[in-house]
Amino acid sequence: MNGQIVLIGDLNARTGQRADFIVNDSDHINNFDGFDLLPENYITDSEINRNNQDTSVNTVGTKLLDLCLSSRLRLLNGRFLGDSLGYYTYMSSSGFSTVDYAVVSESLLSSVKYFKTNDFTYLSDHVQITLYMKCSINIDKEIGLEEKGMALD
Repeated sequence: MNGQIVLIGDLNARTGQRADFIVNDSDHINNFDGFDLLPENYITDSEINRNNQDTSVNTVGTKLLDLCLSSRLRLLNGRFLGDSLGYYTYMSSSGFSTVDYAVVSESLLSSVKYFKTNDFTYLSDHVQITLYMKCSINIDKEIGLEEKGMALD
């Protein structure tokens, strides 16, 4: 996959304590009976555990975790200062759950400065989630015809 991904929002996914990385990934099995099973550029998955107070998993959560596994995406919930315990993000009459996530490409983890799940308020049944990332933005300025002294009628 090319590019870097940042996905934030209400995903209706409950992921429980399940991993979003390949557990016990290793390239030691690469030479099997004289054949290389893994591509030359294979990079083993990094195990970075996360916390989640919501221990339930639903179908959408399983699909989200499968996407993370296949695309090297990582959930920020329960991994960073501001949400290190994996707080709940949704409140209903039937209880609390975590369904709002920030998901980023693994290559962007070092750019994450802060991720926080805010407190519940009377304004919504979801909490606001906050993400601060280090980034650089290049702006290419297009010069319009008006700036060159040419007017369009």
